[in-house]
Amino acid sequence: MLKRRIICLLLFCFCIWLALATRLHQDWFHPFIVTYGGDTIWAGAFLFLLRIFFTKVSLYKLALIAYSLGVIDELSQLWQTPLLVAIRKTTFGRLMLGVGFVWSDLLCYAVGILMAAAIIFIIEKYFPSQKVEA
Repeated sequence: MLKRRIICLLLFCFCIWLALATRLHQDWFHPFIVTYGGDTIWAGAFLFLLRIFFTKVSLYKLALIAYSLGVIDELSQLWQTPLLVAIRKTTFGRLMLGVGFVWSDLLCYAVGILMAAAIIFIIEKYFPSQKVEA
């Protein structure tokens, strides 16, 4: 179980780095990746993060939860209150809440979560949880 968590933590960190790189170093990537990669990778990173803490929840349910939270976050960008606008003007707020609703982000979230779920599935296949017998 600990190995799985460590692997998911490393994948989470790598995905955060890669997602930020698509925004900060656009010359490194194909324009398609620059446009859609960040949101796709970010969604996958979120599933890796959730899996670190929720190891007993089925992967299917966790993926649905991650996608639902991504959709809620995207829909929240339609809500423009002075407080949310102020939060979104910060770097952290912009990264966490986004700045504007984009329909394609919903597809990016789905693709990112599906890719991360496939990776987690493989990890859990090759690192099965070990049950302690008394």
